[in-house]
Amino acid sequence: MGKKERIYEYIRQEVALRGLPPTIREIGGRFDIASTNGVRYFLGKLEKDGLIKRQSRTARGIEIVGREMVGQGKPVPILGRVSAGEPTFSEEYIEDMLLLDDSIAKGEGVFAVRVKGDSMIGAGINDGDLAIVKKNPTPQNGEIVVALIEDEVTLKRFILKRGKAILRPENDAYTDIDLSSLGHDRISIIGTVQALVRRY
Repeated sequence: MGKKERIYEYIRQEVALRGLPPTIREIGGRFDIASTNGVRYFLGKLEKDGLIKRQSRTARGIEIVGREMVGQGKPVPILGRVSAGEPTFSEEYIEDMLLLDDSIAKGEGVFAVRVKGDSMIGAGINDGDLAIVKKNPTPQNGEIVVALIEDEVTLKRFILKRGKAILRPENDAYTDIDLSSLGHDRISIIGTVQALVRRY
């Protein structure tokens, strides 16, 4: 997927999750594009392709062409608690429900958990955010996962290094967690993070 396509998916996700398109500066920051003219170049290509419409003189003047109304979508449970082995969707575990665009909440076994702490701020994941998670006990190297260590839920990057599995924070104030040093009865990989909902 090229940069143009990735920018389009980012705009779609922001509209689905926040109800607002990103600003040109937010797009530039996300994709490491130094100038606003560079962002406008890609937006111009998307507009020519008929995927977006732009309005001048407004910071968020991007419209997804033919998108559904915000508020429609797939209901995803926000789990206040996560059990070992797999997410449990029984009533006592569900804190609330969240409506998400089908392009984000793909397939079965999708749920949300509220982020606690600042161990993943380097990946843009802040305290209080909602992480959208898909059940997956066998993540790929480099994916951000939700893991249960004893009774504590944590978000970390899953790293395979020299035959070892590591949970790595994105904050220098925290250290890696070597999974080989923990017994199998103490840790469970629940799923991989698919998207993020930031509450403003």
